[in-house]
Amino acid sequence: MADTRNEFRRFEEMMNRMFEDFWGRPRRPLLSSGERGGETLPAEYRPPSIDVVETDREVIARAEMPGLEKENIKINLTEDRLEISAETKQEEEKKEKGYVYREIRSGSYYRAIALPSPVDPNNAQASYKNGILEIKIPKTEVKEKKEIKVE
Repeated sequence: MADTRNEFRRFEEMMNRMFEDFWGRPRRPLLSSGERGGETLPAEYRPPSIDVVETDREVIARAEMPGLEKENIKINLTEDRLEISAETKQEEEKKEKGYVYREIRSGSYYRAIALPSPVDPNNAQASYKNGILEIKIPKTEVKEKKEIKVE
């Protein structure tokens, strides 16, 4: 069953990339501001590549988000959904013999994914190192199934 889920996730990711390549990167949010708790997305953003691994006890998400400070990363988590967003702005200026060089770089990231199992958002842990954001989220207990007889 786990292999089937992984294959489905890879297929879903491939389809998402195909649509993005065909239609171009979205220039506006895929969700309305009401669905995001009143927040608005930047006009242009880049969805980070995300790997999601499911173990017996937790769901682990790793996202590539280079060039950020951890303070600029925002994570929203519910029992079944993970949202990651970040913005960065860097300015650089050099002055040499009457020559002024100035460059402003900015970037925005946003990605929302459905999680493969119900999780406990209150006990999640996140770390950011070398451009990789890692979020470890414990799974909630699977409730025992109870058969109900039809009368």
